[in-house]
Amino acid sequence: MGQRAGMVECITLDLKQSFDELNECVLITNSDRIIVFVNKAMEKLLHVARKDLLGYTTARFFADSEQFEKMGELYQTPSDQRHRQAYALELVLGDGTTTSAEVVSAPLFDSEHKLNGLLFFARDVSERKALEEQISDIAYTLEDALDAISEGFAIYDSDDRLVLCNDNYREIYAHSAPAMFPGNSFEDILRFGLSKNQYDTGNLNDEAWLAKRLEKHLAAEGEMIEQQLEDGRWLRISETRTKRGGIAGIRADITELKDARAQAELAFKNLSLMADNVSGSISEVDTDGRCVFINKTGCDWFNGTNDELIGTRLRNRFPWKEREIVRRIFERAKEGKKVCEEAVFHFPDGVKRECQFDCNPRFNEDGGVDGLVVMISDITDRKKTERALAELYTITSTRELSHKEKITEILRLGCEHFDLELGIISHIVGDEYTITQAHSPNDELLPGTVFTLGDTYCARTLEADKPLATVEAANSEFAEHPCYEIFALESYIGAPLLVDGIVHGTINFSSPKSRKRPFTSADIQMVRQFADWIGHEIARQHDHQALMDAKNDLERVASIDDLTQVLNRRAFLERANAEIHRHRREKTPFTAVMMDIDRFKQINDRHGHAIGDEVLRRFANSVRGTLRVADIFGRIGGEEFCMILCNTNIDEAMSICERLRQKISADCHLDQLKRSVTCSMGLATPAREDVVFSTLMQRADAALYQAKATGRDKCVPFSVALDPVGS
Repeated sequence: MGQRAGMVECITLDLKQSFDELNECVLITNSDRIIVFVNKAMEKLLHVARKDLLGYTTARFFADSEQFEKMGELYQTPSDQRHRQAYALELVLGDGTTTSAEVVSAPLFDSEHKLNGLLFFARDVSERKALEEQISDIAYTLEDALDAISEGFAIYDSDDRLVLCNDNYREIYAHSAPAMFPGNSFEDILRFGLSKNQYDTGNLNDEAWLAKRLEKHLAAEGEMIEQQLEDGRWLRISETRTKRGGIAGIRADITELKDARAQAELAFKNLSLMADNVSGSISEVDTDGRCVFINKTGCDWFNGTNDELIGTRLRNRFPWKEREIVRRIFERAKEGKKVCEEAVFHFPDGVKRECQFDCNPRFNEDGGVDGLVVMISDITDRKKTERALAELYTITSTRELSHKEKITEILRLGCEHFDLELGIISHIVGDEYTITQAHSPNDELLPGTVFTLGDTYCARTLEADKPLATVEAANSEFAEHPCYEIFALESYIGAPLLVDGIVHGTINFSSPKSRKRPFTSADIQMVRQFADWIGHEIARQHDHQALMDAKNDLERVASIDDLTQVLNRRAFLERANAEIHRHRREKTPFTAVMMDIDRFKQINDRHGHAIGDEVLRRFANSVRGTLRVADIFGRIGGEEFCMILCNTNIDEAMSICERLRQKISADCHLDQLKRSVTCSMGLATPAREDVVFSTLMQRADAALYQAKATGRDKCVPFSVALDPVGS
């Protein structure tokens, strides 16, 4: 007995030396589950002194008696693998509190391999368990939070294996969901999705698409990636590295955003297309006047690209006076008022334009102005056309200008309207092009100058049978025309000129310089209107000339004797009475001469009226060929004629008549007549009392009667003795 006790004491001493100072809790029981040793750490864990533990079972420390019974199985099967397991136990401590412990057992055998007891190592895991519960709570909270996120979320570890993902992640990649379990690699999940045709790989094969996607994924630089799925959905992916080297990624379904963006881009494209096809400048500026949008026409006018103009103040490209106009318009528009003004601007492209400047405020949600939409319309052509039409009306309606002067003014107006130097009206006959009127800076184009039609641009105009125009002949089909080689005209606009529906020629305006502004439809209509008016004016002039010719013909027919082509009785007496009035007004002398062909009735009776008419014609031609321009000569009736010798007294008249009498005898000789044709003349000058020519004519007739009565073929001046009134 004493020997056994000594052995136990020796064993206990050995156990103390081996386990007493360990940090791990050690407890040893015998085969009957009686505690035979505890170290200091175990005393501290159980809150019971060693002396109160030795000799007792461990049953008192189990919070769950079933666990105590369960642990008893370890004594029944000491060689069982269960000794290698760790058991989680809820222990009741000596002070009545409880704690969680993790226990590992090992069997103790004697030399005969019989079970002597069990060695237990225990660890207080209450803090760890509390921490695990906290972590678990956090994990659940995180899962709840992730599931509450509308985006898909996933975390992969440093080996690129799935740690966790939310339900939205699985829903987004529904075809890949079966492969989304913790530990599966990102690449395997992708391959699984590819096998289900989940992704739109575009023009790439699966391996190429996979390599490209993995490259982006492993980079994990936070770059936004857009991914399209086979069903048409679009995802926005953002992946970044975690502190532990893993990858956290978010997937957002942006299909609606893409559709909205596509619609917005289409709307913007259509808006830009419409804006670019507007003939005016459309721009949008902020309240500081900086450009945020400008259409193609605006870029052309402001002589810059879209990139060069965006962000700049367009108004700074105008001269300072015009900048002030724009600044004033902007200030009014920023007050919320729509402003519309007309002004002239010199644009950076080198063109001066008359413009309508419309400035519309753009309001924000609060009703404030946060920008201005500006439309500048080129109204130069309209204003010039209005002015040209007004001046054309003035020119065509005035009576102060002649036909030629009106056409000259129209040519000047056309040169001003089209900004060209040369204006020409041509008349074309066959292949001959003749300048009839022209306008040029130094009058170098002379009317009457003739060109070959084929050497002029007008040949093309006539072939086209419509107005033609070019502002840069060198870069058009006009460059191959002979006119370009001969005259080097860069700018040209011309139209056919019709008179009564027949081609008369052309009207055209030209210059050796390129015109800065292109010709517009309004310009074509204007040159056509010029051509129409001048064609009508030429037709009216022709009609007027024809009317005047007809009038002259009628007057001639009414005043000229048909047979002798000298003044008839009525016309002669009108002229003679006018001469009487002039004599009374100016006291200018003249002599009236009554003339009669001697024995003219015998000529008619013997030789016929044809011979008589020929005598009359020769008589009239002989007298008319002798008279001066100012003298007046007419047939009074039958073979009687009368003439007025202007600025001639009676003596001078007698000399003239004597010469004329002899000339008549020579001029009127006919072979059919056996004798010469002679003439008798009676002369008289006006008296103070003569008011009408008839009284003077009576005196001259009395003198003629005296000449015939005294032998014929003589000239007799009037004397008082012959006065029929006095007798």
